[in-house]
Amino acid sequence: MGEEAVLLGMKRRFSFWLLALPAVIGAGLLVAVLAPVHRGAAGAVAALLVAVLFFVIESAYRWRQQAEEQFSRLQEQFEASGANLLAHLPLGLVYIDSNGALLWHNPEFARMLGREGYRFKGKLRSHLPELHFKKNSAFSELAASRLVIRDRQIKVTLRIGPEEGRRLLAFDDVTDYEQRAAREDGPVIGLCIIDNFDEAVAPLEDENKFALTAEIDKLLNEWALGVEAFIRKVAEDRYVLLMTGSGLRLCQAHNFDILDRIRSIRLENRIAVTLSVGLGVGEESMADLGRLARTGVDLAMERGGDQVVVKSADRVYFYGGNTEAVEKRTRVRARVVAKSLRNLILAADNVVILGHEYADLDAAGAALGLSRAVAALGKPVSVILDTRGGALDRLMPYVQANADLAKTLVSVEAAPDHVTARTLLVVVDTHKPSLLPDRTLLDRAGEIVIIDHHRRGEEFIDKNSLVYLEAYASSTCELVAEILQYLKEDLELGKIAASALLAGITVDTKHFVFMTGARTYEAASYLRRSGADPQLVQSLLRDSMETVVRRAAIIGGAEVHFGHIAIGVQEEAVPRATVISAQAADELLEVEGIQASFVLRPYPKGTAVSARSQGDINVHAILERLGGGGHLTIAGAQLAGLSLSEAKEKLLTAIGEYLEQQKEQKALAEREQKAEHPDPAGGRR
Repeated sequence: MGEEAVLLGMKRRFSFWLLALPAVIGAGLLVAVLAPVHRGAAGAVAALLVAVLFFVIESAYRWRQQAEEQFSRLQEQFEASGANLLAHLPLGLVYIDSNGALLWHNPEFARMLGREGYRFKGKLRSHLPELHFKKNSAFSELAASRLVIRDRQIKVTLRIGPEEGRRLLAFDDVTDYEQRAAREDGPVIGLCIIDNFDEAVAPLEDENKFALTAEIDKLLNEWALGVEAFIRKVAEDRYVLLMTGSGLRLCQAHNFDILDRIRSIRLENRIAVTLSVGLGVGEESMADLGRLARTGVDLAMERGGDQVVVKSADRVYFYGGNTEAVEKRTRVRARVVAKSLRNLILAADNVVILGHEYADLDAAGAALGLSRAVAALGKPVSVILDTRGGALDRLMPYVQANADLAKTLVSVEAAPDHVTARTLLVVVDTHKPSLLPDRTLLDRAGEIVIIDHHRRGEEFIDKNSLVYLEAYASSTCELVAEILQYLKEDLELGKIAASALLAGITVDTKHFVFMTGARTYEAASYLRRSGADPQLVQSLLRDSMETVVRRAAIIGGAEVHFGHIAIGVQEEAVPRATVISAQAADELLEVEGIQASFVLRPYPKGTAVSARSQGDINVHAILERLGGGGHLTIAGAQLAGLSLSEAKEKLLTAIGEYLEQQKEQKALAEREQKAEHPDPAGGRR
């Protein structure tokens, strides 16, 4: 730095005289010209000019000096920043000469070799024998650009330096990137199941059965060929699928249009055929991929079928699910579940039946009905119902007036005292831990049974001994009514429990209009024979004048968005808020031109949403984006920590995304249809 300072001073002095010399010469010439005319004036003018010129030159010199000093400081700062940048780059950098000797390396290179903070010297080969150069290349060409250093994949790049004989080597750790790429492009295992094969095929004649199965096989094989996948039929309604990550991304780009193609098969079958697919991704082990695929297809079927579930170790992606689950014609599973439940009840010390928070008539009816069966089997039973929300205000006086039912009731606060490691916990009308009034009961119970009719979501009670989840069912009360017939012969439900079960079915089916199948009427018939009172059911469903007025206010203040979606808001938390919002959503759906309705209401943890649909819009898919779920036509969600306005904005965003996705899928289907059916005249139809 000392020599550079001396040279810089000499340069500045030279620059000064280079500017000053023309000024002095010019002043002399001016004096020589003016001298013959007037010696005094010439001298004065010359002196003034010289002074002015010297002032200008001095100012210019100082400005230039300051500019050079500022430039020098900036240069030093830039060099320091560059050195600091090189030292902290996530790349190992090494300078070598034409003999392979180390001239410099950054700290990252030392860290890659496991010698953090160490300063390497000598030949590079002595420290990194894995690195090879081509013979006779004077260390200017690499023999291989990939190395394995301490079990890490390293990419090496060589550049000839600006100075003769010097080379720059860059070492980039690409292990994580390649592992991620391997997972994304790695193998994918899938299991495909025809959801309703028996229901669709059973009524057909033999020749029509063969034609239908052949058409299904044809479509699946064409689809697999189009995405470069391998598919193999292993049973009359089951297939194994193998594909790559790129094939999976192609399927995702087309939103798994195979679901629509299978559903569109129309031969002699009256019932549309639907497909469920589970795909395991993101694992190296074939066993792990198969396990994920099995879990995925089970999840797809528990959600009602007609969908694809892509399952990795930490994420789940859903595609499809735009149709309601098809009702199973036989009750074989109900009988099997009842037998397993009976064994669990008899093996437990006591049984606790738990509904979801803000329990409704479906949860209460199912819990009370099961409690009668457990008591008949001779086991102590407790029923935990969260009566907040007002949905049970009319039912509870009847329950408390019945001695047998009243003694089973336990408050949410006292529930932990009734649950031990020898307790069987039966969760009804939900499968999500977040919707329970007390989640700690799950850890305290020895065995857990889940009975629910909602489409299964990503959140699930994993610790369970038995799951009876049927998305085709109208209500949990319908499922329980079927189970009760196999739990104990000649079971006496009693008027209150039977009426509560029938009321639960009536509410969830909107008086036997929505989600109503033949088995729904069979369950209602069984309950009527067991003592259900239609007049009592009607009294449980009556509304007060205050409820009617509040419901009308929600409907009157509702707004229409996207042309056919109504959104209402219940501004205040009031008694029976859950019932009022659900009823308002039902009535909004009766307005001409409305295809779906949403009603928001406050609840202690945030905002709740009730949703209804005519069937063209999948409200389950919309609210699933917000952590909720349900069915295609009836769904709900709870948005914790959000105000009404914030929840409304999130809801509008979710609706917009859903509608845009539907629009893209429709456009894609139209393009594919045009491509498959070209216009004979040369255009496209």
